Amino acid sequence: MKLRWCTYIILLLETAVVVAQGDSVQVTRNFRFQDGIYLSFEDLQANRPALRWEEVDAQLVTSQQEYLAQAEYIRRKEGGQLPADAIWGLCLEGTPFVRLPDTATEKRAMVFAALRVRGRICYYTYEVEETRMVEIAAYNPLTGRPFRRGAVPRKVTTMREKMLHFEDGRQRFFRKEEFLDWIADDPQLWSTVAGLSEGEVQEKLYKCLLIYDDRNPVYVPAR
Repeated sequence: MKLRWCTYIILLLETAVVVAQGDSVQVTRNFRFQDGIYLSFEDLQANRPALRWEEVDAQLVTSQQEYLAQAEYIRRKEGGQLPADAIWGLCLEGTPFVRLPDTATEKRAMVFAALRVRGRICYYTYEVEETRMVEIAAYNPLTGRPFRRGAVPRKVTTMREKMLHFEDGRQRFFRKEEFLDWIADDPQLWSTVAGLSEGEVQEKLYKCLLIYDDRNPVYVPAR
């Protein structure tokens, strides 16, 4: 079993190769899509942005470390500003970004998360701020013993992992049960993932995603 894992990891760490099949091209984990604005998921499937960057004006900043992009606005040079809900995603230097929900309010910019892994199942992450009730205690300075406890709200930052199915655009949280639903067409890998213990999921689930994409290719039209 260890040998099998090592073999897959070595293969997946090699430079991604674009494989042509007739008039289609395989989407490998680092496949470079056409740069521009994607107004629908179908645009991404076709690797055909609805708007090229030279057709728009945009105020955009990116963070390579966080795999995020933020846009204050994106406007057609001819036709005015694009509403946030009209934009599915965008592509910068070959990397596609999917627009995150609940952004582009009056006080917030549009936020986009990069598809770190491209393939039949794509993968992306982003951070969110959540309010949680945290128990705290007040201590007597003379005795060092707590004399009062209570729950107070605290804002915490959590990482969300999501996956995108390239065949139909579904998006789900990247968790064991959801992932199993999506890999039923690979019985051998499904059995491996189903057998992962809670402790192994954190270490191996992402590797299983890479293995699945490697064994179950998906294609876009050749350009």
